[in-house]
Amino acid sequence: MPSPDNSFDSARHLLRVWRASARAATVREMEFRFNFFSGLIRQVLWLATFVLMIHVIYQHTDSLAGWSQLQVLTLLALSRIIEGLSDAFFHRNIAELPGVIQNGKFDFYLTKPVPAQFHTAFHRFRFLDLGNAAIGLVLLIYAVVRDPSMFTWTGWLLFAVLALLGMAVYYSILIIMVSVAFKFERFDGFFALDNLISEPLTAPFDIFPPGTKAVLTYLLPLAFIVFVPAEALTGRLEMSQLPIAFLITAVFLVLANLAWRAGLKRYSSASS
Repeated sequence: MPSPDNSFDSARHLLRVWRASARAATVREMEFRFNFFSGLIRQVLWLATFVLMIHVIYQHTDSLAGWSQLQVLTLLALSRIIEGLSDAFFHRNIAELPGVIQNGKFDFYLTKPVPAQFHTAFHRFRFLDLGNAAIGLVLLIYAVVRDPSMFTWTGWLLFAVLALLGMAVYYSILIIMVSVAFKFERFDGFFALDNLISEPLTAPFDIFPPGTKAVLTYLLPLAFIVFVPAEALTGRLEMSQLPIAFLITAVFLVLANLAWRAGLKRYSSASS
């Protein structure tokens, strides 16, 4: 078992590596400013379309499964913030792995002076995706201004904790799915599964039938990525969900590492 000092040194080393990669990726992104701003405009238009759709829905109803229009807008804002941060830090990097394995470039990942899983998930910082988080923050500020009484300091604190746990769950689910690529070498279906996972994140899970909601909360815990943190911020959280969130996060992080190690054992080097 590594000593605390060695673990601390390893964490500092990983942080230095990530900071260098993030700095290089940001400089590279800024060299193509048209691409950056066009991507930002696309994200704004996507959000505007979704906000318009919500507005149309609430022209015909006062609530959606007990959620007011402002609460749904808050949920949408949080989905943009959490997904934007996830995309910027690890989501899109992990999504590249099936192609990396197929073209034989994963061998280079194994030669890096950092763990292969760390390099896979964090080798590039996607600065553009912070735009998604930024427009989500603007929408969240709008919700706060509209009804400050809906938000409390306790709610903000619970949201911060649950959002971090939710991103860890999201990371774990992606690692578990992408580890299949080690066995089959070609896994084009990952992108379809990825879309299936990300689509429900903008919806209040209370609209689903009880059985479906239970599956998406405890078996495939997508609810803990955005919905449960949104419940905390809007004052709808049942406190029994908090220890469950910690337990599910721990379980899925363990499962992700087991899946990754099992996948590595099945990996056939491109040079072999």
